[in-house]
Amino acid sequence: MKWLTAVMAGALFFAACGKAADPVPPRPSPTPTIAANVTAGTRTVTDMIGRPVRLTEEVRTVAAMSPAAAEFAAELGLEILGRTTDTAETIAPGAKVTGSSLTPDFTAIAGLEPDLVIADAAFHSGRTRDFEKFPYPVFVIKAATYGEVLATLVALGEATGRTAEAERVRSAIEARAAAVTLRARAQAGEPPKVLVVTGGGRDVFGGGSTTYAGSLLEKLGAVNVLGAVPEGGPIPGFGVIEIAQAANTNPDVVLVLPSGQGGLAEQIRAEPAWAGTPAVRDGRVHELDVSLYLRAPGPRVAEALEELYGLLWPG
Repeated sequence: MKWLTAVMAGALFFAACGKAADPVPPRPSPTPTIAANVTAGTRTVTDMIGRPVRLTEEVRTVAAMSPAAAEFAAELGLEILGRTTDTAETIAPGAKVTGSSLTPDFTAIAGLEPDLVIADAAFHSGRTRDFEKFPYPVFVIKAATYGEVLATLVALGEATGRTAEAERVRSAIEARAAAVTLRARAQAGEPPKVLVVTGGGRDVFGGGSTTYAGSLLEKLGAVNVLGAVPEGGPIPGFGVIEIAQAANTNPDVVLVLPSGQGGLAEQIRAEPAWAGTPAVRDGRVHELDVSLYLRAPGPRVAEALEELYGLLWPG
């Protein structure tokens, strides 16, 4: 039961980062044991966690079980029938709310009769057995790094018959990423040393090289001062740190992923141990968009890289 407690704690923290608590959906179904008259698909594809998924020849409509799932679907031109409470309505206008990423309402999803349900390994990796019982096919995406974003685009494009759209989006991302990476690598001097943090108060967590933000820093050639951190935080790739001691890493830049607690950036600026660090001395403690860098890694990855470049090499 310890692992289950840890997973739930992590998911709750992940869901709370950067926003108020989601409204509780009305009586969500705890498991997707729902009867429906659905014709089995005639072709089989493999999702991003290695599961075989049977699909019909045409996939037109989807239910997106996370913000990232909705963004991938929108980029591929799929019709999004269902979205989560933590997905911006602008991503899926007119879509019905079907619970949150953490507590999906499977009854509501089934009521939409989608051609495909898009789940997210960041939230739903523990539900794979339940997905096998669900009458509608579920494709699980996994986009925790720059490379996985591109791989997910290709795989989901092939699964939904939108290979041309996927190739168009992938090529555009790669072109923008190549341009900003070239500018970053051309910068003179030592690469900036960066600390990525989230949480607040006594519960502060540092992001290592295996996080999404960490993968983007690596692509730009910046130095993550924590490297690979020991697991122990509520989000994969984040470990527990003591904020005063973290000043010893002496970073040039601190990137803060705001949590529901808030105030971490100001906590760092006000901590005496941080007064002499380059990040505080030069005013380079920055709050990031939690959706862009934590909650919804996906097709906006080029935008994330360009924003990071501006923060790491200003002027």
